[in-house]
Amino acid sequence: MSSPCLLLFVALLSACGSVFAESQSIPIIGLGWTLTVDAPAFATKKEKPGDGGFTFQANSGNFNLSVFVETPAKVGGNKECFDFYWAKASRNPLIDKLSVETGSNAKFHRVQYTMNSKDQAFTVKHVNYYFAFEGKWIDVHISITNPTARDRGLIAAFDKGLGYAKP
Repeated sequence: MSSPCLLLFVALLSACGSVFAESQSIPIIGLGWTLTVDAPAFATKKEKPGDGGFTFQANSGNFNLSVFVETPAKVGGNKECFDFYWAKASRNPLIDKLSVETGSNAKFHRVQYTMNSKDQAFTVKHVNYYFAFEGKWIDVHISITNPTARDRGLIAAFDKGLGYAKP
């Protein structure tokens, strides 16, 4: 492939990846703030406000999003939220312990891991984002079934685009 053709091919691949995820706002009903994510357009979505919390679930092909907004289990911010929820979630025996990667920034604590079905028929890549905002603890969870190389770009876009604010 000649150099101009290669450059055109790379530019086209980049353009395709950029439309795969789009900025979407999720109003946190009853709590007066909004979550922003960069994700594929949702084919289905379900939201449930109530009891001082909020639950949101959405799907687009092999991409799934869940948002849980709850009253904190104890006093604390992003780290305490992460410590509390990940201590429970990490006990799942299907998690490939060698795949677990954690990190944090000013907006959230993050953990990424892989789970395989018991019969190894499929793989699911998971990322949880834990943070505290407006007196609530939030767990934003994405999962991608049988992820491809293109899905790594989707996870990176989600990482970069995840935000929350009062309007």
